[in-house]
Amino acid sequence: MDRLIRVRTRRLIPMIPYPPRRHPFIIPLIAIGCLFAAASAHAAVIDVSSGTISIDTQGQSVNAIELHLSFDPGRIAITRVSDGGSIVDFWIEPPSVSNASHTIDLAGIIPGGLETSNGKIASFTAVPAGSGGGAVSFSLVSAKVLLNDGKGTPAAVTVVSAPFVLHAQTSSPPVPDTTPPDPFIPQIGRDPAIFGDAWFVAFSTTDPQSGINHYEIMEGSHTVWHVAVSPYRLSDQSLSSNIYIRAVDNAGNFRVVELPAAHPRTGTAASDQIVLFITACVILWIGIFAIVWMWTRRKH
Repeated sequence: MDRLIRVRTRRLIPMIPYPPRRHPFIIPLIAIGCLFAAASAHAAVIDVSSGTISIDTQGQSVNAIELHLSFDPGRIAITRVSDGGSIVDFWIEPPSVSNASHTIDLAGIIPGGLETSNGKIASFTAVPAGSGGGAVSFSLVSAKVLLNDGKGTPAAVTVVSAPFVLHAQTSSPPVPDTTPPDPFIPQIGRDPAIFGDAWFVAFSTTDPQSGINHYEIMEGSHTVWHVAVSPYRLSDQSLSSNIYIRAVDNAGNFRVVELPAAHPRTGTAASDQIVLFITACVILWIGIFAIVWMWTRRKH
């Protein structure tokens, strides 16, 4: 399903670039945190239940979460990890499962911060594997939560993973996802620390049912979509082209958002100039012909 939305282009407050996958991300989060108010120092509680990872911020505002959980591959098989309905707005490391390290990994930020008693971070599907059976649980590798206090202060974190019983997957088919991702408004900005002060566009949205798979972008009259990651350096640095961003969920549904050109071209395109030149020549020749014809009639 596809929906096209036209929105006005707005300049973005200078943003902080996202670091590479699994790269320490405290520094950019500190910069983001400097925009917001201070919070208290209670320990945040991350709860890992039989299918959901959630957080209780304990009355404080947080703006960054990083979590790595390990599991016993001889007893648990993770068949699916999703960010559908997550409180996290921008993923540095989208929720995923590593078959090599047998971990569930995620890292993301919440611009503006969030205070919640039961905020969903991600969901997963686990089934018995090998000699699996009885009660199982996850083990903590590492966890980090940053306070929304203007300093990027690490919060005390408690991770709770109560033992739960796994059940084999049933044969009943899942409810199909036919809904496109949520509406979103991309923003254009520039900053000396990002792409050498070049113009870029930042974007993010969520998909409550199956989660976001990827984004694609197209500029101007080009007809080819390119897979993109936010923030994305714009090819047209004059901002004279329309920008189209497509969010695609894990079920294949997508939503397209259009950003009209911030500085539409006021000049004339080369093809238009050729047309104008030919038109002017025709008018000129018609004028010359008319003058010669009238002069000839007067002489007769």
